[in-house]
Amino acid sequence: MFLSNCNQPGCYNNSNEILSSKDQNSWTYQNELMRLIELNPSDVDYYFERRAEINGESFIVLNCYGPDFCGELKARFVHKNAESIKLQNNKGYSGAQLIGVGLSRVKLKNGHEVFALEKLDRIID
Repeated sequence: MFLSNCNQPGCYNNSNEILSSKDQNSWTYQNELMRLIELNPSDVDYYFERRAEINGESFIVLNCYGPDFCGELKARFVHKNAESIKLQNNKGYSGAQLIGVGLSRVKLKNGHEVFALEKLDRIID
């Protein structure tokens, strides 16, 4: 059985077993994706997918492409600038490439760690 890892073209080229077999919303999947992104952050491309409410908390969903992986990342906002506010308003940016993304780990109320979007230079729509 094949599981799609994100909605952007080319995401079928995933060589990571965890990302290929686990549910995108599982902590195992999200932790593995964060680990892979941290290995080579400058080699990852990000595309905005949508906003999402998960357990009462607001997230953005990003499709991420690395050298040998792709996946759907749930991230929190911690920095607000003109570009990131556009994504928070969720007005027609689905599929837009995000340039100059800066991520860091933050803890949720439930103790799990997620990435937070701290920096965003530009949106290419």
